[in-house]
Amino acid sequence: GALRIHQRVLDATFAREGGVDALEEALEALADAAVSAVGAGAGVLLISDLGATWERPPMPSLLALRAVVNRLNREGLRLRASVVLEAGDLRGAHAVACAIGFGATAVAPHLAQRMARARAHRSLGDLSPAEAEAHLNRGLEGGLLKIMSKVGISVVRSYQSSKLYTPLGLDAGLVSRWLPGLTSPVGGLALTDFAAAILAREPGTKPAREYRLKEHGKELKGERHAMTAGRSRVVHALVDDATSDAERAALWQTYLDRPGPSRLSHLLQPRPARQPVALADVEPASAIVRRFGSGAMSFGALSARAQRDLFVAMRRLGARSNSGEGGENPYYYVDGTCASTKQVASGRFGVTAEYLVSGSEIEIKMAQGAKPGEGGQLMGVKVSEAIAKARHASPGVPLISPPPQHDIYSIEDLRQLIDELRELSPGVPIVVKLVAGKGVGTVAAGVVKAGADVVQVSGGSGGTGAATLSSMMHAGLPWEIGLVDVHQTLVAQGLRRNVTVRVDGGLHTGEDIAVAAALGAEEFGFGKLLLVAQGCIMARVCEKNRCPRGIATHAERFLDKYVGTPEHVVRLLTTLAEDVRRHLAHMGLRSLGDAVGRTGLLRANPAFQRLVAQRGLDLSWFLDGTHFVPGPALPRRRALTSPLGERVALDCGISVDKGAPVTLRYDIQSTDRAVLTRLAGDLARRSHHLRMQALRDGEGPDHRAHTLPPGTVDLHFSGSAGQGFGAFLVEGVRVTLEGEANDHVCKGISGGDVAVRPPADVRFAPESNVIVGNGALYGATGGRVYVRGVAGDRFAVRNSGAEAVVEGVGLHACEYMTAGAVVVLGGASANVGAGMTGGTVYLRDNQVEQLNEEYVEAGPVGDDGELRGLVEAHAARTGSATAAAMLADWPAAVTHMRRCTARPR
Repeated sequence: GALRIHQRVLDATFAREGGVDALEEALEALADAAVSAVGAGAGVLLISDLGATWERPPMPSLLALRAVVNRLNREGLRLRASVVLEAGDLRGAHAVACAIGFGATAVAPHLAQRMARARAHRSLGDLSPAEAEAHLNRGLEGGLLKIMSKVGISVVRSYQSSKLYTPLGLDAGLVSRWLPGLTSPVGGLALTDFAAAILAREPGTKPAREYRLKEHGKELKGERHAMTAGRSRVVHALVDDATSDAERAALWQTYLDRPGPSRLSHLLQPRPARQPVALADVEPASAIVRRFGSGAMSFGALSARAQRDLFVAMRRLGARSNSGEGGENPYYYVDGTCASTKQVASGRFGVTAEYLVSGSEIEIKMAQGAKPGEGGQLMGVKVSEAIAKARHASPGVPLISPPPQHDIYSIEDLRQLIDELRELSPGVPIVVKLVAGKGVGTVAAGVVKAGADVVQVSGGSGGTGAATLSSMMHAGLPWEIGLVDVHQTLVAQGLRRNVTVRVDGGLHTGEDIAVAAALGAEEFGFGKLLLVAQGCIMARVCEKNRCPRGIATHAERFLDKYVGTPEHVVRLLTTLAEDVRRHLAHMGLRSLGDAVGRTGLLRANPAFQRLVAQRGLDLSWFLDGTHFVPGPALPRRRALTSPLGERVALDCGISVDKGAPVTLRYDIQSTDRAVLTRLAGDLARRSHHLRMQALRDGEGPDHRAHTLPPGTVDLHFSGSAGQGFGAFLVEGVRVTLEGEANDHVCKGISGGDVAVRPPADVRFAPESNVIVGNGALYGATGGRVYVRGVAGDRFAVRNSGAEAVVEGVGLHACEYMTAGAVVVLGGASANVGAGMTGGTVYLRDNQVEQLNEEYVEAGPVGDDGELRGLVEAHAARTGSATAAAMLADWPAAVTHMRRCTARPR
């Protein structure tokens, strides 16, 4: 007969008359009832607060869920029943995600659903109540999927009971009992506090007021921010050219006056010294600002003028500026103004060798700073022709970086990228940007061991203006927690002196910087604060391309409203540095470096002692840390990643300088990693210097005019190449590898011609055997690559201009492709072209089923000279039997090929 599943409803309410202790008793009774129900054969447990009344208020649903799940786990019964949570406090995607993440099989947000139905006719136009509820459900489901995607989980079953959360503001005892396995770094509210808050509600309170809802599930009351519209107006007056020094000093005092704490660091305060030093004896502001840097804000996120002014201002101060993953504005090609720090993200825009060598520092972005798991996002409305060109993309198409980097799946992959960047730009510091999160200290230790010179810890305040509201409210941890974890872990492992630690995420005052330094930071980053100095009025429409101050927009009607200047930014940061000096003098210190890592210089802020006590917060996480002063950095011996690569660069040096042709041959083995990358860096620097000289001489910015002619350097290799063969290759180099290669062949190439083919005397069929590893052509923007053999997974991910021919590919080929052409002559695996928005992929007709049809559509080749030209080049460069057979009967061969392009979106 049919399978019958018995359901038992568990009442998630408690008796008001029992007082604050009644909640704990009710939770235990709820758990007992769950065990009894499962023992009696119930296959579904429905935890419900539908029966809530004034006399029996509802339990916090997450605690009710955990009481049941924890008890079932202890009794070994959890797998015998599904647990469904029906609760009125499930208001938004974050609450739903928490319920699933902490063990619920399904959820029923009954109050939110009833309110959606009730509001259908009043405020939702022509929607019926059922349609309004369906819209809400789809929104909650979409939000849950978005949250899952941030941590790389694709199915709900894998997210269920994952507990991928960090409690903030919860008592350690409550967490250990109801959320076992998690830690609450700063303590907080206990169970009795929650019970008291529930019981304190006014008599007759209606559920709609108990669980106040607004659009997107946001609480009506909102949350406190450190930078408000009123505070921004003070900054505007402070940086104004007409403001006198006396007025500026008064305005700064007004700016420092904040009504209450908006982040954890505000609960701390520099401890006054018994013997303060004279202000004149403290290092000058000019030395302090050299520790400052602007945030990673790309051309696209910002207007060309706004980004350029940041670069100019930071250069005047001797501070850092950051290109962001989306790159730099067109002024780079007009007057040479560019960022000092070049960011390398997940390949969502083309990272070329010349872009990288034009900076004095390279930053590897492992995640969106303030929003871990988010990719940097640019809405389609902001992707103009100029921005699309800068990012190697298509106008009007949204640009979303994949949260995971497709060339970094392990600490070894990160080490490989660091080594490749060192080969490209010897002596240039490598930064790895991490986010404040659970266990980030352990990650930072691995990053340092992988060879990074700088670790940046970004906090959960700020971040991409295009982040979803749920991400802005719930994603990311305070920088204070991440910084302490990183600093103390590195100290404990004896690694702290090997690296510089930076922090950013809402630093606004000299006190913020002094506290951050004492917690372990040596350098400091600013984002929103600098935009406010440029005129930002906190309109919060960054992603809509209609910034009323012309900062985060490219619409002509708003650009003329921009009033910012480099002087405004310089003035604000200089004022901030002077404020740091006053705090240092008060602390008895002569330099900001003297404060680094010395938590004994801090104390609990006496102004907020009552608040700390009321919330049950424990500040020992910050105040009982390791006392450590970094001191002089230890000398770092950097082993040469690729002696063969160094040899190739030296052998080609004279010819490159003269532009004379050269042909060279080498044997290669798997320990030779990033071969050709040193040569690519030399050629890119040559091209960059020639281009900048041409700009200074008043000539045009044509890139090709300053590169070597194709094939000037002709290199032949025999053997098995290691990781990163040909990474970041540039124009002017022709390479032939007879043998095979490991992962990341030609990653990030912007030019050149590379052929990988087996030796002539091989006994296997080259067309059906793997010859290059995973991630080949990752983030390529140009060049030509011919592979006689099968490539591994993720071939040509985010290809943005390269041409390639390959005999077969693994999973996820051509993912996020925006330009260029890829020909697959043989077999393909699933998910070809996922996220593809441009370019062309040619597949055999029997492989079209491997396409991701959501993004790509297939059609006939037709009279397409591009395909024939690529196949002819492949045959000539590799001796491919498949290509030769196709060319021998081209009309018939074309009928078995399909031209695959991105679907219109």
